[in-house]
Amino acid sequence: MMRLSFAALLLGTAALVGCDETVMDERADEVRTDTQNQAEATRDSAEMQAESVRDADGKDAFGNAESGGAEAKADAIENAGERQADKIEAQGEKAADNIEATDNP
Repeated sequence: MMRLSFAALLLGTAALVGCDETVMDERADEVRTDTQNQAEATRDSAEMQAESVRDADGKDAFGNAESGGAEAKADAIENAGERQADKIEAQGEKAADNIEATDNP
């Protein structure tokens, strides 16, 4: 029984070795989190602007603007916000990768 406990302890310790995050890994994670938050804020803002356009035009039973022009404008706002959010995420991921690369040359 003691041999099994020792083996489990040794295996658990070995599993943890190498799992320590470096300061640079932590910083990269912070960059990713901040970037994700910025991207979500961008998406939320675009969605709110699009909804304002729909609300101003009036909505049909499906939640779309009653006129095709207003719905197209709302969709364009949402699409632009999504593209901007994707760009923010890509730039943030690149920055985080660069941070990690300085730690692991």
